[in-house]
Amino acid sequence: MTTSIKSKEFDVKDAYKLAESLQIPYVPREKRTLRKMFIELEQKEAIIVSRITWRYERKDGYCFQFHPSMSALRIKQLQLGGIDSLQRAAKIEQGDTVLDCTLGMGADAIVASFLVGEEGEVLALESQPIIAHLVRHGLATFQTDRKVLKDAMQRVKVMQIDYREYLKSCKSASFDYVIFDPMFRETIHASQSMQQLKQLANPHPLDQASVQEAWRVARKAVLLKERLKSEQFQLLGFHELFPSSQYAWGVKRKEE
Repeated sequence: MTTSIKSKEFDVKDAYKLAESLQIPYVPREKRTLRKMFIELEQKEAIIVSRITWRYERKDGYCFQFHPSMSALRIKQLQLGGIDSLQRAAKIEQGDTVLDCTLGMGADAIVASFLVGEEGEVLALESQPIIAHLVRHGLATFQTDRKVLKDAMQRVKVMQIDYREYLKSCKSASFDYVIFDPMFRETIHASQSMQQLKQLANPHPLDQASVQEAWRVARKAVLLKERLKSEQFQLLGFHELFPSSQYAWGVKRKEE
């Protein structure tokens, strides 16, 4: 854990707190290049805290940091009267509550937050500590002049926990919607954000027991995002499908 070269006192304080939370050592930057620090400290990875963003970097050049990515475009399309794939599949309304079991880069959580509005709630779970901390910070601090996007990001609540553990602790019918977007076994090569995320993400596939727990917790529906023609839809009982260009939403809907 370190800071940017041009760090301020509050950056150092943030780095100390983050290092303590992740149980990793904090190392002063002392105007050294990251490459030099990797060599001197015989390390291969680092988290860098700066005024602009928090990021994870490796010696091999891999870098992960938060960006709203496609959620910004999706919300803009919704504002113009378009239909988002999540909205079409879930039929999320203002005031609904959503449990996103797989935060990742946060795109679906941000769109869901826009859809439920100020009266609703989106809780996003992330099992991987680095992703959870960096995306939580990014959601709260990302700079944009688009107030609607900023408000949607800041309303998302993030919890660092495995959804298999959290779902078991939930009361029945405690959320309107439960969403799963597990990491695709074959990522979409054109998606830079997904390529960044895959190397840090939890690789475990969704299991039937978790789907059953989600069904208990959901009042309206359980959703699964997967690649088009994925066998997981059939195996896990998601028979109502809403295809998009490169993926599909599967829905298990409660009877109204």
